[in-house]
Amino acid sequence: MTVRSALMGGMIAMVAAVSAGSSAEAATPAAARAAVEAVLADSADAWNKADLDRFMHCYEPAPTTLYVSGSHVVHGTQAIRALYGARFDGGNRDVMGQLSLEIVDFHMLGGDHAFVLGRFHLHRDAAHGGDAEGPTTLVFAHGKAGWRIIADHS
Repeated sequence: MTVRSALMGGMIAMVAAVSAGSSAEAATPAAARAAVEAVLADSADAWNKADLDRFMHCYEPAPTTLYVSGSHVVHGTQAIRALYGARFDGGNRDVMGQLSLEIVDFHMLGGDHAFVLGRFHLHRDAAHGGDAEGPTTLVFAHGKAGWRIIADHS
């Protein structure tokens, strides 16, 4: 089994488990999407101010929160924060650049979980890595703190 197929199988199993375990207190899809868009807008604003700690508020602060990017599979918000810090020179504004996020597709997974297909755009000068863009898939969960990312594949 390849790493890619193992990750895909894990994501499919996680989405199925999340859907099966959703609460009956369903948010309307429009309200959930608006709330998720607000979380993403706040995270982009924090990123653009080179505030990695505030940026991390979009993630569920749990050891089970998952981040997958390239060859990295990271569990837990502390480890995710450490990875971002290492990649972006501890929060260097020039290395971080300017981030924008857009939601391409949004699906409710029961009443308190949502799947987001998004696209990120990172604008940086060539000396600091140049522009980057690409897809991202996010699973959000709604809890006491509102909507937070529990799985991020960027």
